[in-house]
Amino acid sequence: MTLLWILGASFGTSIVSLAGRSIAFLGEARFRQAIHYTMSLAVGVLLGVVFFDVLPEALETASVESVFTWTIIGFLAFFILERSLRIYHCHEGHCPVHAVGYLNLIGDGIHNFIDGIIIALSFLVNPALGVRTAFAVILHEVPQEMSDFLVLLHAGFERKKALFYNFLVALPTVAGALLAYAFSGLLTAVIGPALGLVAGHFLYIAAVDLVPELHEGEHAQKKTASLVQAALIVLGIAIIWSGGELLGH
Repeated sequence: MTLLWILGASFGTSIVSLAGRSIAFLGEARFRQAIHYTMSLAVGVLLGVVFFDVLPEALETASVESVFTWTIIGFLAFFILERSLRIYHCHEGHCPVHAVGYLNLIGDGIHNFIDGIIIALSFLVNPALGVRTAFAVILHEVPQEMSDFLVLLHAGFERKKALFYNFLVALPTVAGALLAYAFSGLLTAVIGPALGLVAGHFLYIAAVDLVPELHEGEHAQKKTASLVQAALIVLGIAIIWSGGELLGH
């Protein structure tokens, strides 16, 4: 049953992220507006999952020092991974247009593979945690994939080709989930540090990938939009908190 939940959540994440990219066909102006609001909700959900779900679960099986150390390691690891991908493909601060597109696809594939591992790990710890983690992954994937789709279009990819490649790089989510399930014995033996890495990963996405984007563009200059973004962040946190209260966790 656990395997079915893991497969369903990881495959569902891939499908939802693909649907998110399809919103680009509504037009770039509406597309960019939707990204900002979706990002705001995703920030709240990610923070809620980290502080109300992942870290409390980790602290039940490992010491505070161990969990927080691995959280920092996770944060730094994803920073190094992202920087390494950019440095490998870009030289002297300049990325050729086509290189940006392929860099985007490589980074997205690796990121989705890691998301699959995180989803599987969460279900192995607690089904309720797995559901909320999958929800957090989906919410941060939608604005990220929407942005990635625009990058591919600007890099010269045709819309159909961009969608096809994006579908291919979504599949590693399932592969990562299956790999994590296959080695579930090893993962559950180090569940505290593993969840610390998950927390670091989610914090990095919220603080480095999403929040800076909320300060960019026309929306950042509008007071009304800023209030809506803040409200959506609080809403995201509240959704996770209330979900935990209802489930008694």
